[in-house]
Amino acid sequence: MAAYLAEVFGFLLLGVFVYRFRYAWPWLRQQMNKQADSIRSSLSSADAAFESGQRMLAEARAALEAAHSDATAIIERAHETSAQLLLDGEHRGREQYDRLVTSAAAEGDFERHRAQEEVTRQVGAIVMAATEVVVAAEIDASLQRAFIGETIDAAEAMA
Repeated sequence: MAAYLAEVFGFLLLGVFVYRFRYAWPWLRQQMNKQADSIRSSLSSADAAFESGQRMLAEARAALEAAHSDATAIIERAHETSAQLLLDGEHRGREQYDRLVTSAAAEGDFERHRAQEEVTRQVGAIVMAATEVVVAAEIDASLQRAFIGETIDAAEAMA
């Protein structure tokens, strides 16, 4: 009998629950609809954010590509400029070298001419001294020839 009473009590409890649930069902349905709307709104916001992120990513990639091409152009211009500067430096160096060689050659010519003049003066002085010795000594012809030979040898040795 206790089982019977438990079944009756369970049935009555089910009846009370169904009776009460008919008032609770619209409220539960309304809460479920609100939750579904909230989820839909969140999903649409997430989709919009995803699309916005995709656009931002595409813009960032485009900006990065533009920066890369700008950097490549700058590097190419730098290489061209450095090549031009190198050529200019070589040209200026060649001109400076030519000027130095020309200056050195002119200086060498000047020094050679000055040395020739100095040697000519010294030889003239030696010849004059030898002539004075020969004339002043009034010695015989063989000694005069020996003095003249010594003078010529000394002059040749200086040249």
